[in-house]
Amino acid sequence: MTPREVKVDLSGQHLKEIPDSVYQNSEITYLDLGSNYVAFYPPLSALVDSNSNNISFLSEQIGKLTNLKTLVVNTNKLTTLPNAITKLINLEVLDLSINKDLDIVQQLDKLKQLPNLKVLKIVGVKMTKDQVTKVKSAFRPEIKIVLTIPEYIEASQ
Repeated sequence: MTPREVKVDLSGQHLKEIPDSVYQNSEITYLDLGSNYVAFYPPLSALVDSNSNNISFLSEQIGKLTNLKTLVVNTNKLTTLPNAITKLINLEVLDLSINKDLDIVQQLDKLKQLPNLKVLKIVGVKMTKDQVTKVKSAFRPEIKIVLTIPEYIEASQ
């Protein structure tokens, strides 16, 4: 029997933090805390979505969501990722795009510990052109690193 998909969509809800009730449901496989307009109105970096969430940190409680396969936190105000993100052992897709103050290079040690990661979307995060190679080389070659708007749109379809 295939495990059922449990999706929680809290995109565009003006959230400043993730509700505690989310952390109580360890069966969640898909969690969207981002903006649902990102793929449709490029350029992403110029996007001003009045419904966007304003989440500035992820609680260490995120580590309770061990069945999570997709985590979308695009278009927020993250500056760092919690250590507990490494407990998301089933995570396949992580969308961190348009978190302009998230220094992705500082987060590599955590992100490299995600054993099932297949897609990492990091369009519009804090990263210089020189750091792109470092980021790409930090991951297994089969992991798709989405760095540009066209790649993002393609990966979202």
